[in-house]
Amino acid sequence: MFFRSAVDPWFYGLVTALQLVLLRAIIPALMGTNSTVVVLTIAAIAAIVIIPTWLLVATYYRVDSAILRIQAGPFFWSVPLDQIRSVTPTRSWLGSPLFSAALSVNRLKIDYGRERFVFVSPKNRAAFMEAIGHQPVNIGHRKVPNPFSLGEH
Repeated sequence: MFFRSAVDPWFYGLVTALQLVLLRAIIPALMGTNSTVVVLTIAAIAAIVIIPTWLLVATYYRVDSAILRIQAGPFFWSVPLDQIRSVTPTRSWLGSPLFSAALSVNRLKIDYGRERFVFVSPKNRAAFMEAIGHQPVNIGHRKVPNPFSLGEH
């Protein structure tokens, strides 16, 4: 089965803002410099612009009979389904998009193998959980006590 990643709106904004800021800062700086500096700068900008765009276009999860294949732009993981120890919902910023396969803060942390884990954010979490052989999870929003309430709940 094939699952697309959920993408938070902030990630689209981040990619667009990054590209605009880079262009705005670099173009004036390149005026009047030699061609070697221009080529090297354009190559660096291309990498900074291409990788986040690649993540947006090519982050997905494929579940085969025995393996979960995770693709996040140029990065990929293969997780044997029988090595998945636990799947935990999380909203942590710890696994940012550049270090995980999740483009949303509404993530699943998959613990597998020996002390390994990866974050994913499939659009259809229930179907994804079923495909990898785990019970569907509900992240639920628990009520957080007000620290200024002086003990009233």
